[in-house]
Amino acid sequence: MTLRLNYQGKIFLSTLFFLIMFFGLIFFLIAPTWDNVKMIKNKISDQRQEAEKNYDQGRNLKKLTENIKVIEPRLEEIEQIFVPKNEEVSFITSLEAAATRNNISENVNSGGETPIGRFYSQIPLQLTVRGNPANVINFINELENMKRRININSLQITAIDSDLSLKTGTSTPQKNVTAIISTLTYWKN
Repeated sequence: MTLRLNYQGKIFLSTLFFLIMFFGLIFFLIAPTWDNVKMIKNKISDQRQEAEKNYDQGRNLKKLTENIKVIEPRLEEIEQIFVPKNEEVSFITSLEAAATRNNISENVNSGGETPIGRFYSQIPLQLTVRGNPANVINFINELENMKRRININSLQITAIDSDLSLKTGTSTPQKNVTAIISTLTYWKN
């Protein structure tokens, strides 16, 4: 049994064979390659983002290095701003000495420690001082000029009526003040 095809049948079979070959080529060669192209494109995009991130980090590192070179000559001076952890007593003693020099009474209350990075901490102090207004102002001035860094956040001064005529030898009553000073101090870990 022989199968004879006419001209239209041969064209139809040739077209069908061509389409099957075309779609087979697409399915077996181009589709897997397209997936590989997509995967390579995603890898290139990820590597580009990583390279940009590394470039930004390198630029930041370069800027940080330049900043350190500027600060390095003054590092010892900057380090003196912070109170070393083992010098708490001498720091409080210096506050008490300033109060004594200014003839005022002083009370120090410490708040909780807040770490700032790995090397430093911030500790709030509340100083309550009582005495002559001029002496209290002198004490505050000494706080500002201390070698160790003290930031005054708030200052509340209240007048207190008292008769100091016996102490001063005058007959006019003088006023004392109470100052509540909220400060932040910086401590080296």
